[in-house]
Formats: sequence, C-alpha cells, structure tokens
Amino acid sequence: MRRRTIVQAAAGFGMAGILAPLTSMAWASGNRAFGNAQSDPEVTPSMVQFRPEIEPLVRLIELTPREKCLEMAGQQLRKGTSYRQLLAALYLAGIRNVSPQPPGFKFHCVFVIHAAHQLSLNASGENRLLPLLWALDNFKQSQEQDASQGDFRLPAVPVNLPSPANAWREFHAAMDEWNEERADRAIVALTRSCGAMEIAEGLWQYGARDYRNIGHKAIFVANTWRTLQTIGWQHAEPTLRSLVLGLLDFGRDERVNDYTMADQSWLTNLELTQRHAGRLPENWTTSGTDVSATRELLQTFRSAGVIESCSASVSALQKGHVTATGIWDAAHLLAGELMMRQPGIFGIHTVTSLNGLHYAWETASSANTRLLMLLQGVGWMCQFQKFMAGQGDGLRDVRITDLPEDKSEPASVSQIFELIGSDVTQAATKAMSIASDSAQSGVFTQTACRLIFSKATDAHDYKYAAAVFEDLERVSPVWRPQMLATAVYHLRASGAPDTPLMLQAAEMIQGLR
Repeated sequence: MRRRTIVQAAAGFGMAGILAPLTSMAWASGNRAFGNAQSDPEVTPSMVQFRPEIEPLVRLIELTPREKCLEMAGQQLRKGTSYRQLLAALYLAGIRNVSPQPPGFKFHCVFVIHAAHQLSLNASGENRLLPLLWALDNFKQSQEQDASQGDFRLPAVPVNLPSPANAWREFHAAMDEWNEERADRAIVALTRSCGAMEIAEGLWQYGARDYRNIGHKAIFVANTWRTLQTIGWQHAEPTLRSLVLGLLDFGRDERVNDYTMADQSWLTNLELTQRHAGRLPENWTTSGTDVSATRELLQTFRSAGVIESCSASVSALQKGHVTATGIWDAAHLLAGELMMRQPGIFGIHTVTSLNGLHYAWETASSANTRLLMLLQGVGWMCQFQKFMAGQGDGLRDVRITDLPEDKSEPASVSQIFELIGSDVTQAATKAMSIASDSAQSGVFTQTACRLIFSKATDAHDYKYAAAVFEDLERVSPVWRPQMLATAVYHLRASGAPDTPLMLQAAEMIQGLR
C-alpha cells in the first residue's frame, strides 16, 4: 500500500476468514471456461476475504481476462446470477483490487458503480444491463492499471480493535491525526458495533473537509453510502475500510490543486457552524426561495472570496432573507456556470462534488452537520472558481443567469443532441426552452442515458449525467431551465460513434432472451 503498510493479520472479513470453496459451481465453471494466466488463483490470508456467498463471483470477475468478461457475464446471467449480485461483486472487486489513494483516476471504477446503476433506472428493459457491462470492462481496465502501479490489495482485517465504547473516540482521533492504521482499526470496530445511519452521520464531515482532489472525497462518501443501500449493508466493512484510506490521502500538509488543509474553507466553516447553527431561524431548512436573494448571493460568490461568501450565506440565513434552498440554488448555479466557462475535468467536478455535498445535506440528521455541508458547498464552489481561473486559458466570460432562451421555433430533443456535437452553446439555449415541459424533459433524460449507454468512453460520462439529472430535481423550479442548459456541456452527441464494446454488449443481451 502506498506510503504506509496497514497491519495485516490472518483474520478475514467478519467470519474469521471463512471462504466459500473455490470449487463452487460459479467458480469451477467460470475458471474452466475463461481461464487466466494465474493457474493457481490463491486468496492469501493477508488479503481481505468477502462473505462466502459473494466471494466466488468476485474472484471470477477478478481473474477473467478483460476480453472475455462479456462472455463470462452472459454465462453467469444465464445461470441465474441476479443484477444485484453482479453489481455487488463488481463493486467489491474494485474495493479489493484498486487503490483508493488517490480517490480518483483509476478508482473511478468504484465511483462509477452508483452512477451506472442510477442511470440504468431510466433505461428501457433491454438496455438496463448495459451500464453494468460497461462498468465491468472499466473495472478490468483499472485493475490492469493498478497492477502496473503497485498492485494494491485491500489487506485482511487488522487485529487489536478498539472496544465499541471507545471506537468513535479512536476514529475521530485517528482522522484528526491522519493516521491510517489507527483509523482502519476504528472503522472496523464501528461497523461491527454501530448502526448504518450512525456511521453515515459520522462520516459526512470527513468527506466534506478536504477539497484538494477536486471534490472526490465527498463523492466517495456519498456514493459509498448509496451503493451500500443497493447491494446491502452486509458488505459495509471492507467498503468503509477502503473509504477511510481514501479520505486520509494527502495528509495534512501536502499541497494539491493549489491548496493544503489550512488554506481551505473547512476551518472557518467549522467555526461558523459551531457559532451559528443553534441561532438560525426555525425555518432555515425549509423549501422555498427568493429569486432576487439567490441572484444576489450568486453575484457575491462570483466576486467575493471564500470566507466572505460563506459568511454572507450565514448572514442571509440569520436575517431570514433566504432559506438553505436559496443558498443551494446559488451554489448549483455557480457550479453549472463554471462548467460552461471551462468545460472539462474541473468543470465536471464542480457539479459532481456539489452533488455529493448536497446529498450529505439531505441525509444528515444533525443541524450542525447540515449547516456545515451547506457552507462547504459554497466554499468549495468558490475554491473551484479561484483554482480554475488559473488553469489553461482561464474562465470564459459567460453568466448562467444571462443565458438567452431560444424561442425562435419549438426545440426538439433530437435537434438538441445533434447540436451538442457541433454547437454546444446553441444546444444549451434550446435545452432551456424544454425545461418547463415535463414530458419533453423526460424524453431528454432518457435520450441522454441511451446515448451514454452506447457511446460512453469514460466514467465521467456516467458520473456527470447522474449528478446533473439529480440536481435538476433539487433546484427550485425557476432555475431548472438554466440547469438543463448546463447539462449539455458533457453529454454525448447523437452523432458520436457507438463503441465496439457496447455494440458487443447489446448483441450479448439480445442473446439472453
């Protein structure tokens, strides 16, 4: 493991290292059919082992060569393997085989699982498996890359766990010290002694405290929680151990993307939260927004510094000028605007990282945690703005609130997706015109997903679409035209070529009928 070695022991996950025999039906038939250069696929005691009902399928995914994975998946589905089982095994294969440090790059094979599943929910029946098959190939690519960069394996569960009574104290101390070994032991103890909601509540702050890898830590916490809700909390222990390793990457002092921990909004927002969370109006968390107040806050975020913007947000809440909804609206508008001003990897992560923070806000129960997530959303967007201004050619002179709506003729969804490939600005203005039509908006979302399924070349195609469509429903209705306009800046155009992989996957799915 990069930089540090976690204490290894013979104990496996949860059940004293018990492993389902590799001669089980799924393993034996798959190993014969698909083979691997590793003739003796040993699971060593030093490597984490999963629950016996899922371990054989995980091993099959790990050991099947990339070029044979679609065939392997088809065979397993014919045998009765469920969508949920395949999703869980694929996710856990990424957890065990790909380093979460840094939480990004090749580790997107883990991040993308939630997004792929989320987009599949919008798909028609015959297309619903395509995102999962794309993610399977993406994992094999990441597995190959990780093998060439140190060949990470999530180690077995550490020994000498803290007692349940001391687990939270140990965990917070370890996270404050950036101590990986101590945090690893503590999160295992917590997983074995605490409920899911309690653990989630304790993790939101650690996803939100560190922006340095352009927001991936918040994305990691949010998508971990959401994926576990889909595959089952019984898989939490190895998953949360990987998460904690990712959250502790970079340490306290390393400068990444222009920031150390001390340079960020975290410490000042923590102080603002502690000082003001109990003094806000009773209705500060309710829905409803004032358009002019949101515009004023957005202008503050554009022109003021990080500390000034977060302080202005608290002040607006205290005076009753705006509720949290209005501040989230302003933050989402700034994220979309930054994507328009500098399309690409940084603009994508303004949207996806804010999506993670907003999900934390929706899920957290503590008023302190919710205010902290809100202020970090503002702080991170302002940090992104400052950082992106110094990248490449800087930021284009575009304002999301000044976008003209194209009313020359009724826009069609097919026309918008044709324009994405040739004139994305015109596509954006035409997208605005259909936002108020729920039927057309639904067709837009389904079309976008279908094109991603057949044409996606990167995990961000899935991650961005899942985030922007979710956020479209979060913002106040008055701002949905602007949000739909920003979506087109990283969706696939209808004229883009279909990928050979997905053509093969679609053919395989047809053969399952």
